[in-house]
Amino acid sequence: MMVVLFGLCLTRMGIFTMDKQKWLSKTNLVFFTPCLLFSNIASTISIQKLCAYWPIPAFYFTFAFVSWLLAHVVSRMAGLNAQYRRFVLACSVFGNTNSMPIAIITSLAVSEAGQILFWDADDSQEFVAARGISYTLFYAIFGNLLRWSYGYGLLQKTEQDLLDEQQEHDMHGRAESGKLNGGTEIVISKGYGSCSPIQDDNDDDDQGRHQQGRMPDRRLSSMTLTAATDQDGDDDVKQSYTAAPPATPKETQLLASFPTLPAMDDSHKNSNSISDLIMQAGQRIHRFMSPPLYAAFLALVVGLTPLKHLLYAKDSFLYPCLTKAIENCGRAAVPLILTTLGAQLYIISTSQHSAAPAMMKPVISAILVRMVIMPFVVAPITIAFVVYGARISLLATDPVFITMMVVLGCSPTAINLVQITQVNGVFEEEMLRMLFWTYGVVCIPVCTAVVFLGLTIVDKVMLY
Repeated sequence: MMVVLFGLCLTRMGIFTMDKQKWLSKTNLVFFTPCLLFSNIASTISIQKLCAYWPIPAFYFTFAFVSWLLAHVVSRMAGLNAQYRRFVLACSVFGNTNSMPIAIITSLAVSEAGQILFWDADDSQEFVAARGISYTLFYAIFGNLLRWSYGYGLLQKTEQDLLDEQQEHDMHGRAESGKLNGGTEIVISKGYGSCSPIQDDNDDDDQGRHQQGRMPDRRLSSMTLTAATDQDGDDDVKQSYTAAPPATPKETQLLASFPTLPAMDDSHKNSNSISDLIMQAGQRIHRFMSPPLYAAFLALVVGLTPLKHLLYAKDSFLYPCLTKAIENCGRAAVPLILTTLGAQLYIISTSQHSAAPAMMKPVISAILVRMVIMPFVVAPITIAFVVYGARISLLATDPVFITMMVVLGCSPTAINLVQITQVNGVFEEEMLRMLFWTYGVVCIPVCTAVVFLGLTIVDKVMLY
């Protein structure tokens, strides 16, 4: 909270302007956040952990699918349009998988209630905290992979969004024209997207007159231009074209003896078609990817191959000069996100307009799914794993694992979603209000109840 307050104070002093916020968010997205993901994933994942911790991805994708399904149901019951349904989906599916769960397990480990989390008689508070952090970081791997792929696409403008904005701009133009001509003012509600300057009818006329004197489009084919020339030409020019005389046998023989140009063989055609397919596939993959997702996949390659020893061995040459540099850059990602969050909160607090009901409806829907309904779904799934999972995994007997699955399944919306909305220029105000109500109002009582729920499952179900 203090880092958020620092961003608010810097904006109030005029140091942190809107342009600087955009630049800092984009820099964080393309550099510092990929460094954070690479260092967290590459240092955590391994073949041994992937085999031992297999219930963690099962829990994550189960919770993600349930929250996705609930978000669809609640948003449609609330009557939200397609754009706001994407917003509810992103806020409901992607929870806080780093800072808050780690803070909770660290606090529980040193509290009196932490003795409930001891696995055996030789367990200690340090081991409890270490296992909780390890489970959280491994859970966050799959959250980051899905967030920076599917979640990044949810919080982008689609072609339909651009068409809706253009229609809204046209409505604004007609409203201004009607206000100037007839004196009638038409009120149009502001949508979720940003607006661009509006051209009036005079500008359209000027543009039309300007286009009349332009050169023909270069994309027109030569056949079209030739046809236009023939239609505009004189009759004398048309009569000048005469049919060519038929070729004599001697000329035909000479033409037949002339060597023909080499034709493109099938292998060359196939190579061109294959290269085109590869380029098209690469472009589609690049549109789907994002810089943090590239870093996450690179971290998976490093963590699951012998390259991990080359980068993370203490005696390796690359560890102090490259690995530590990436880790240090990654530590700057979260403070930068919180600083820009404080700056945006100050801008909203000083704005003259209040939140419209159409804007608050998706925020309430996302909070309802993530913080109210999900605990009633997470608890039965976790209890079922405690009862039946001990036969297939030792993690079902670890109190820390059970508590962390409850906390991670009910954690509030991820803070770094505000970074995506600011870079993409969509849902910015909605996301800020979502995070304000989630962390400022709902988070403390709900998270306290969720922690007690996890401890109760451990105390009442695992021990009996």
